[in-house]
Amino acid sequence: MITFKRAQQLISENIAKLPLEKTHINQLVGRILAEDVYSKLDIPPFNKSAMDGYALRAADPQSLPFKLKCIGIVAAGGDFRKKVKFGECVKIMTGAPIPEGADSVVMVEYTRKCGGYAEITKEVKRGQHVCLKGEDIRRGQKVIDSGTKITISHISLIAALGRQFLKTISLPKVAILNTGGEIIPLGKKLARNKIYNSNGPQLCALLASDNINCFNLGVAKDKPSQLKAAIRKGLEYDVLLISGGVSMGDYDFVPDILKSLGVKNIFHKVKVKPGKPVFFGTKGKKIIFGIPGNPVSGFMAYQLFIRPALHKMMGYSEPSLSFEQGFIAKDFCKKGDRKLFSPIKISKDNSRYYLEPLSSHGSADIYTLAQADGAMMIDENISCVRKNSQTLFIRWKKI
Repeated sequence: MITFKRAQQLISENIAKLPLEKTHINQLVGRILAEDVYSKLDIPPFNKSAMDGYALRAADPQSLPFKLKCIGIVAAGGDFRKKVKFGECVKIMTGAPIPEGADSVVMVEYTRKCGGYAEITKEVKRGQHVCLKGEDIRRGQKVIDSGTKITISHISLIAALGRQFLKTISLPKVAILNTGGEIIPLGKKLARNKIYNSNGPQLCALLASDNINCFNLGVAKDKPSQLKAAIRKGLEYDVLLISGGVSMGDYDFVPDILKSLGVKNIFHKVKVKPGKPVFFGTKGKKIIFGIPGNPVSGFMAYQLFIRPALHKMMGYSEPSLSFEQGFIAKDFCKKGDRKLFSPIKISKDNSRYYLEPLSSHGSADIYTLAQADGAMMIDENISCVRKNSQTLFIRWKKI
């Protein structure tokens, strides 16, 4: 059995980034950019109006109010071929190009229409309400660095550059296999001594939170021949997540079957609770996780081991597992000598986080997991922590 820290190191050492691919702008959010993005145009690409109003020359007489002859109108996307001269103006819409000769825009709220003239009721300063060509981005300017995680706020910029596709690191193709003779799929009648498959939907939801589709291989019974066929199918994917069958029971066949199929055992069993029986292996560039069948253990295995592995494959540079410091709201003691990740409610007062330990019935207590905001970490060599002492925690809900 290895330590949590050693398990993290081994996962990192045995994972490589996935190949590059072209990704459409509609699928870019959450992806890691694999190219520097440069602008091939100025933004704005022309001098344009920031307001609805009148385009004019700021140097024209300004003893308020004053009248200017309106010689036309220009809409967004339109073109106005005349030059604005002394004593003239052009009615203009937001986003429309500034006509030649004009250098400013007065908002329509500060004008009155008088026949073929516009009466200006407020002082005009040169350049007001005009967006100048290239004032936001210059042609040839680098606007996004390779390695950036694309967020929603990047999309308008990318579209404005005229880019439909960008190079990104591929998303992993992840297969999920549930095991166990007691599991039945949702939608079927619950027979005696059976339970519904909660691990499959949970893993698919966790993958979806990381922008990854899951390929569900269904449920394999605890029979070596059936398990081997299902696992062989799962090894066609970049990542295989096997739920159940990795402990030490008479029906826990998964580790031996993986070995028979050429999977290299990197580690099996980590000194953590919950999640001790977790298995990690590789076959070429493919990675395989065997996680305990208890849903809380599976959930924590994803947080602690699987997500960091997937994020490294996807090219993430920032840590996927982020620990924060919090204050225990009441005394708490643990049993055993494993590193414990215990469910908590989290509150915040100013800049301090306060951690309320939740009573749990163990690694099958899905009700407590549903109430929890995160988990606090209690080290192997600590048996009790006292109220107001500090400890590290992770969270999966916004506070």
